[in-house]
Amino acid sequence: MLKFILILNVVHVTFSSVSQHDPFYCYSSDPIRPQVGMFATKSSYETNRGRSIDPNVSACTPAKFWLLSRHGTRLPSRGDITGILNNYERLHRDVSVNYNAGRTSLCASDFNLLQNWSFDTNITLDKEQYLTVSGWNELEGLGRRYSEAFPTLLPRNYSRNDFLFRPTYKQRTQASLKAFADGIFGHDGHIQVQFEEVPDPDFFLRPHDNCELYDEVIANKIEQDAFRDGPDFQQMLTQVSQKLGFHGSRQLRENEIDTIANLCKFEQIWFLDEPSPWCVAFSISNHAVLEYLEDLDYFWRVGYGYRDFRTLFENMNCYLMQDLLNFVTSNNPNDHLARIYSTHSTILQLIIVTLGVFEDEVQLTRHNFAQQTFRQWKSSLIAPMGTNLAVIKYSCADGDDDLLFLFNEKPLHINGCQPNGLCKQSLIVERFSHFMNGDCRQIFCSNNNRR
Repeated sequence: MLKFILILNVVHVTFSSVSQHDPFYCYSSDPIRPQVGMFATKSSYETNRGRSIDPNVSACTPAKFWLLSRHGTRLPSRGDITGILNNYERLHRDVSVNYNAGRTSLCASDFNLLQNWSFDTNITLDKEQYLTVSGWNELEGLGRRYSEAFPTLLPRNYSRNDFLFRPTYKQRTQASLKAFADGIFGHDGHIQVQFEEVPDPDFFLRPHDNCELYDEVIANKIEQDAFRDGPDFQQMLTQVSQKLGFHGSRQLRENEIDTIANLCKFEQIWFLDEPSPWCVAFSISNHAVLEYLEDLDYFWRVGYGYRDFRTLFENMNCYLMQDLLNFVTSNNPNDHLARIYSTHSTILQLIIVTLGVFEDEVQLTRHNFAQQTFRQWKSSLIAPMGTNLAVIKYSCADGDDDLLFLFNEKPLHINGCQPNGLCKQSLIVERFSHFMNGDCRQIFCSNNNRR
């Protein structure tokens, strides 16, 4: 049986403030290990999700359920697997030589953890980005918790009249949707589910694949590249190299540290309750630098970075927003009770921009890493594996229904709504009416403000 698909219990990680770099930090003996929740988009959903859903936040009657979710924890990408295969044997051997020569600052327990490590050779290129059992468990648990919170909207008995399930063409989203279905209907409950066909091209769940203007905008990576070349990132490379005993001209290359970081992060999120051996290479502050680099990248590629193209980013999810608005406003008695979609981190982060949430007053740049410790755009929190946006409609007697917005099972505060995530439907419809009544073929790849 493959190592990476073992089912393990998970623990909740509490965040602490990022410390100064400690070259003698001992990962295996840290009882908290806050960096496990600092892996940016490679963070486990279990470390950062909400712990309690309040279905009684509205006095009205739950009527409809809409969910947009990222897939769960997966295997590395093709490029990441290739990097691991090219580097891991040599790195593992050389670190052992360095430790025995007294060149590292590894504590004994960290070295023993790493010395006893071996790579799971069942992880091959043909399985790149496949969902793991830890990812399956994330989505199955999500389905179970939402079903328990809203049993009238997610009943245990499946009917195609009540449910719509739609993934992308990727294996990880299709498997994630099956796991979510099992969470609602019980073990192997997904077998009875009829999943929607995936169109090609998929403007609905992968619109970014079909917009040349978007590709042109995000091709510019000035801030990301400048941060990589800057003092914070370069110091991190030196510190990690020295921790593992590579000094001076023997300092590790960036691609080698990328390999080590990937091994650390992926093996940790596959086995949350065991310390990941390659994580011994990094201090907590080293992870803060790695996290910021990824946050900076996503901030400019899918977030609030390009002010002149904000409308383009807001418009990208036109089809999804149109679906949501038409779904919650329809009074057709034959409508589904629930619509459930599985997609990718890009779409979840783009819809954050559409809704206007998690926006910082000061932009993330190459220059302000030290000032952005408490930034809202932190992908470990807003885009981990399994990230999801749930919208629950409550039918109200006065005709102006309530909409509850939950993000990763926590109330999402949208401007003009209550802090508990509750919005009046009239406000949401008015604010986003240009999606509801517009032609998404013209809108989704446009930088024109149609409000």
